[in-house]
Amino acid sequence: MRKSLMLCSSLALLASANVYSHGLMSDPASRNWTCGAVTKPDQAQPGTACAEAFADDFNGGYQFMSVLTHDVGRAGVEPLPDNVCGFDSETWSGGATPWDKPIDWPTNPMSAGEQTITWNISWGPHYDDTEEFRYWITKPGFQYTVGEALTWDDFESEAFCVLEYDDSNPNASPLVVPDKGNSLFHTTCTVPERDGRHVIYGEWGRNYFTYERFHGCIDVEFNGGGGPVPVVADIQMSPEVSTVTGAGQVSLSAANSQGDDLSYQWSVSPQSAAYSLSDSTGVDTVLTLSDTDSEQTVTVSLEASNADSSSITSVTIDHLPEAASNWDSLGALTDTAQTLNAGDTVQLRLVTDGGTDVYLPDNALELSEETAAASAWTLALAEAVNELNTDVRIGVVDSDGDVAPVASATENRVYAQAPTQYVSAFVVVDGGSSSSSSSSSTPTGSYCNWYGTATPLCENTQSGWGYENGASCVSVTTCESQPEPYGVVEGGASSSSSSSSSSSVSSSSSSSVPASANCAHTVSNSWGNGFIGEVTITNDSDTDINGWNVQWEYDENVAITNSWSADITGNNPYQASAAGYNQTIAAGESITFGFQASGSPGEVQVTGDICD
Repeated sequence: MRKSLMLCSSLALLASANVYSHGLMSDPASRNWTCGAVTKPDQAQPGTACAEAFADDFNGGYQFMSVLTHDVGRAGVEPLPDNVCGFDSETWSGGATPWDKPIDWPTNPMSAGEQTITWNISWGPHYDDTEEFRYWITKPGFQYTVGEALTWDDFESEAFCVLEYDDSNPNASPLVVPDKGNSLFHTTCTVPERDGRHVIYGEWGRNYFTYERFHGCIDVEFNGGGGPVPVVADIQMSPEVSTVTGAGQVSLSAANSQGDDLSYQWSVSPQSAAYSLSDSTGVDTVLTLSDTDSEQTVTVSLEASNADSSSITSVTIDHLPEAASNWDSLGALTDTAQTLNAGDTVQLRLVTDGGTDVYLPDNALELSEETAAASAWTLALAEAVNELNTDVRIGVVDSDGDVAPVASATENRVYAQAPTQYVSAFVVVDGGSSSSSSSSSTPTGSYCNWYGTATPLCENTQSGWGYENGASCVSVTTCESQPEPYGVVEGGASSSSSSSSSSSVSSSSSSSVPASANCAHTVSNSWGNGFIGEVTITNDSDTDINGWNVQWEYDENVAITNSWSADITGNNPYQASAAGYNQTIAAGESITFGFQASGSPGEVQVTGDICD
């Protein structure tokens, strides 16, 4: 049975990027700004409000900017919808959004009088057809009760603020300020007197060309106070790079971290004179890298904390010698040691920017008892590829810029002469027999059972929580310290989000007896230059699917910019494999993964060994 071990491209095809869609209230922070724009579903730590919000709709949490309808909003719709904050959004087919959940949402301090409410419309800056902004507030004496959904009876029937806008005369009203350079609208309203906790419901409405309208709720606390905002560490890099060649500098900022009265602690590993930070406790720091003799993986970690809690995250950079500037790194050959079987065959699969597959060597390399070990087959494959004298080599780059293989399960990397046509690389493994196929289809690795939630284990974070490979993770020591039945679960592949631009391996596997599954591609939301897609795999057979790998291709130029619940690689065609916790699909069950993309999808067929 053939399987592919994915190597994430150093070109960062799936790096986080702006996705062109719509907008939401950002200051004061709306529910979908706090849990969505700031804290994505894969970043929400167990036990936090955001984790609770996304618990039943993980994929929906990535559509935080698309809480929309095509109507005239609360002022003109009869009867009013069941859900207040999402206004029975079309994106959720009229159902509840994650932000309609009656949980203990973080609050924003608020005072009566003149206040500014800002809309961030970076996902589709529609200024020319913006018509109005409207805001309602809960009645005096309102009592917010966790577990009880908001109703329209909780709110005043009349909006306390209605602001019109005409882009042909954008300066007509000082109460609506278009900040086009930053894709913002600043609206100023007089907020009524209130005491204690309340909710402001807001709408941004476009004109008769679309009647598109965006909805959201802001939780506020009058007379000071409010519950603590969850601490979420966040690192922004400038420039956003996954690889640095030779000496260089990278600016890092914690300014987008979430929480009140935060303090910061930066660190870098390896601890070497070659790597230094300009400030270890400030909100901003600069990483300085001296030239290196050999490739290094550099990890910068950030701990953001206050009196209530703390959060840890990190970013990784592949640091190459200056002499390696004529090479583009396509990622590690393998990130985890994997022992194969005698009789298995291995081959390097390269994907070009045109979507063409290239296999090296032409004839797959068959493994023997001596070459099936984790450090032996990687060396054998590297030597076989390097003997071809192509523009691709496997190994470790030295200070002279030469790439030579080493007898290691994880140190060898795939390099292509720069500039290269290749955007990603895979190891393709074919089982030589049914027994070897079954054995090699079981991925190595573990995950953490964090109180019922399958959570990735950190590779670099030594304690507490971290953020690696585009996803929240928990350190092994922290996971192991949890009471039974929770803790480290052996044998599952660690989950990670494909939005990471750092190199990683995602091993995919197939059940030893292929089960029959329905594999369907759907578009759950679309806009002018992009869409949110989902692939659902439904196991129609009587046996479990233990590992899966699917592929699909678009007729037009489509670029996936962010994904969740699967490891995705490629550049049209795309390939996806299990994220660890969803590698097994029980008979009769389904799994769904999703992604954001630019372009037009058209009709798409999903294929794979398990697909009907």
